[in-house]
Order: sequence, then C-alpha cells, then structure tokens
Amino acid sequence: MNQIYQYLSSSNVIFFNSMQRATKKRVFEEACLAFQMSGVPHTQVFEALYARERLGNNALGAGVALPHCEIEGLKQPIITIVLLQRPIHVDPTPYDTKPVDIFFFLIVPKTDNDDEYLPLLRECIAMMEDKTLCAKIRKAENAVEVCACIMDWVAPTVLARESKEDALENEWDILNEEVKAQLKQEQGVTSLTVAAVENNS
Repeated sequence: MNQIYQYLSSSNVIFFNSMQRATKKRVFEEACLAFQMSGVPHTQVFEALYARERLGNNALGAGVALPHCEIEGLKQPIITIVLLQRPIHVDPTPYDTKPVDIFFFLIVPKTDNDDEYLPLLRECIAMMEDKTLCAKIRKAENAVEVCACIMDWVAPTVLARESKEDALENEWDILNEEVKAQLKQEQGVTSLTVAAVENNS
C-alpha cells in the first residue's frame, strides 16, 4: 500500500498513441488540461510546472520524468500520468540521456511548511524509480490498469520510517515553539509585575 493512489484517478491517465506527435510542451499541455478538469486553471499549473522545470532537471532516468510544483489555493495533491508509445528526448537531457515515455506529474498545495509534502514526493520518486512497476505501467492497456499498478505498489519500509521521523521532528518543532511562546508570555507577565511593584514603592 502507498499514499499515492488516493491522488490519482483514471481520468488523469493520458495515453499518446503512435500517431500523435508528442513534444515536451504538448505533453505538459495535455497534463494541464487534465488538471484543469480537476479544478486547477490550465495557465496557472502550466506556468508553475515550467517555472519548476527551469530550476532543475526533473527526469529520473530510465525513460521517466517527474515534473512537480506547488499551487496556491490547491486543497490536496493531484497526480496526472502521461504515457507515450514513442519516447521523446527532453531538455534538460536526463543523466542517462534516454528519451522519456512516462511523465508523472505531481502538484501539491503551497503551504507555509515547505517540507509538508516532502514524504509524498519521496514516495513518488521511489515509485517511479521502480523498474518493475514502470514495466507494468508500460504494458497497461488502459487507465484502469495503470491505476491498479499504482494502487498495488508497496512503498519501501525505509520511506515509512523516514516519514514517521519527519512527523515526529515536526511535532517536536511545534512543541518547542509552543514552549518558547509560553515562556515569553510568562516573562512578559513577570516584567509587568516587577514594574508594578517598583511603581508602588
């Protein structure tokens, strides 16, 4: 089991057949149309994805790319998968120089906590680096089969442990902030009391 499948619906799995001329821009446009059907404006998500692309290469190698970004006002993560019958070369070039035929798009809500969706991104990377799973996805004949592959994938134990550690660390940080706030408040009350006593004297 994994946390990814809940953010993917069969309507967000797109197949490009061999007759369709695919380019990186065309793939991104198709993905953004799917996101628009989920309530995210096409232009907003397209610009955000390409802005993130300019920061660094999102190709994982072995024919897989994982474009991702944060979206203001989004309520929960959304995933779109675009599969090509004919792999295409992308820029920036992947480290292994292989053309890409699986585009796994992930958009998440923009929050004050930059690390909130890091565990989900780590899991997506681990999933897309699983060559056995990718082989099954490439053989899938329809969107339902792709979703079934995603649902059946089991996240590595180390990821679950890291996510738990991240959650505990986050709770610890919140607790520390609460303690600091409480101490500051108590010091403020003490200062006021001392000042009142000095004035009375």
